Amino acid sequence: MNCPKCKREIPEAIKDLTFCPFCGKKLTSVKRQRTKSRGNGTGCAYWDPVHRYWVAQITNGYRPLPDDISDPENKRQRVPIKKTKGGFKRKEDALAYCMELKNQKPAEVQLTLKQVYDHWEPWYKPRVDKDTFGCYRAAFNHFAALYDKDIREITASDLQQCMDDCPRGHRTHENMKCTAGLLWAYGIDNHYVEKDVTKNLFVGRGASVQREPLNDMEVEKIRKEIGKDIYAPYVYALCYLGYRPGEMLEIKKDQVKEHNGSLYIIEGKKTDAGKDRIVPVHPKIEKIIRKQLETVGTDYLFPMHIYSRKGEFKGYKVMHHNYFSKYAFRPMADRLGIPKNKVPYSARHTFSDKLKDADGTDKTKAALIGHSDYKFTQQKYQSDNLDDLIAAMGSIK
Repeated sequence: MNCPKCKREIPEAIKDLTFCPFCGKKLTSVKRQRTKSRGNGTGCAYWDPVHRYWVAQITNGYRPLPDDISDPENKRQRVPIKKTKGGFKRKEDALAYCMELKNQKPAEVQLTLKQVYDHWEPWYKPRVDKDTFGCYRAAFNHFAALYDKDIREITASDLQQCMDDCPRGHRTHENMKCTAGLLWAYGIDNHYVEKDVTKNLFVGRGASVQREPLNDMEVEKIRKEIGKDIYAPYVYALCYLGYRPGEMLEIKKDQVKEHNGSLYIIEGKKTDAGKDRIVPVHPKIEKIIRKQLETVGTDYLFPMHIYSRKGEFKGYKVMHHNYFSKYAFRPMADRLGIPKNKVPYSARHTFSDKLKDADGTDKTKAALIGHSDYKFTQQKYQSDNLDDLIAAMGSIK
């Protein structure tokens, strides 16, 4: 081999040199052997110039990129989770500590079920709507027997026993299982527990909860409150529409139509009762509906009234079922002597009882009450005859 600069021949014994021994020219054709790096997963060490010591570092797994970080070139699909330990005077000591750092287990955290829930609630609550989280909170109340127990010691049998002891219906049992699953998933992510014990919880059919309807005397008391209580028309209308409370509160003015002088409502929103469900307005509440249509400042037919602390009216906004039950229905019911077991949903049972003695076929009545199999009933058996629905509604006493 000859030097590219001085052209002198480099002896065979020293041909692996990086530089020519005669003129000092760098021999670019000769690659310098790299120092062997540490194996994957064994960690590394780096110098911290601020604190002036060596730091041991290992990669302790990966996490996916957050949804709000775009990566158009698709170069990174996950982010490494680093674990470090500083304070070493020598690099060799930091490297020696890497394997010990990798083998360390997360510190055990002893938390009760209630403490885990208190950590989870502020983290998860902003991610769902208010009504949904209200269902989770109510479901968690049925696990009160396990509040003070270490979450790591709670078994599937303990959770199942709480569900079996719950006297509520099938929906509550489903919410209990869902809430427990969310808590255990959160616990695993934060190293509070090691495994999920909620996957095989049995919901079952649950007990059938039959709400007591509002009787004729109670409905009449509510009617007499119209003009005295701002929400009395809402409850009275609920008794003659057959809506679930949450469905009625979401109705907008543009969903109210008129046919041959009679008003009817097209639900429009897809629910358990199907989409574009038609509900005629009963003659007894037609004046109420027309007055609500004239309300200025809101698109909703049954909005929530907003007042300042001084009692000054400020406007309207959409009303949620929990507020309607707690601050609209219950105070009026207590004032009128209506029992505690009567709730806004009782008005739907009132409508159902009145519908039994009304004119019309069973299929027409099923459409008016809005059962969960309404869509199937409509497609297979019932004609979309608005006059029949209006006639059936008008025959309700």
